[in-house]
Amino acid sequence: MQIKKAKEYFELGAITGFHAVRDPVQPGNWILSITGKEHRDWTLQTAKNEAKSFSSMDSLIKEVERIAGRVSSLKITP
Repeated sequence: MQIKKAKEYFELGAITGFHAVRDPVQPGNWILSITGKEHRDWTLQTAKNEAKSFSSMDSLIKEVERIAGRVSSLKITP
């Protein structure tokens, strides 16, 4: 899912959460998994329909803020 569609889905209430997941292709980077209603999941993608990889957690959080407007908490699971 690209960011424009993610914003639309969030505004419609179809997105219920976000998860940062280690990027298996680029070690040390993160990808953004988006959770929706009815057990639907997406990965934020680039314009080339590839998983968007973030080099820092800070940049990933900024992207969530672009979609949702804010980040109220962050949970880290080992």
